[in-house]
Amino acid sequence: MKRNKLTAIFLTGAILLLTGTTLWPYTNSVIQAHQQTLQNPNINQQQKWQTEGSLEWWQLAKITTYDPIAVILITAGLIALLYVTLWAIIQPQ
Repeated sequence: MKRNKLTAIFLTGAILLLTGTTLWPYTNSVIQAHQQTLQNPNINQQQKWQTEGSLEWWQLAKITTYDPIAVILITAGLIALLYVTLWAIIQPQ
């Protein structure tokens, strides 16, 4: 296999892995920010309702969308990196 193709697979795997691992902290930080906003005693009732609605949406989206996407991206990235690693180890001379 050509070196350029292996490099492309490696970079793709690294990007997928990085993207998948950054989705989890991002969604967690958004949810945590909404929860902290709700703890603020200075927000009015309309802001509280908006924040509660947004928090519910983010919690549902995390479970139904972002977590599964993160798992898929991390798995695909690891498979690509493992493929390149194994090819480098067992490649014919």
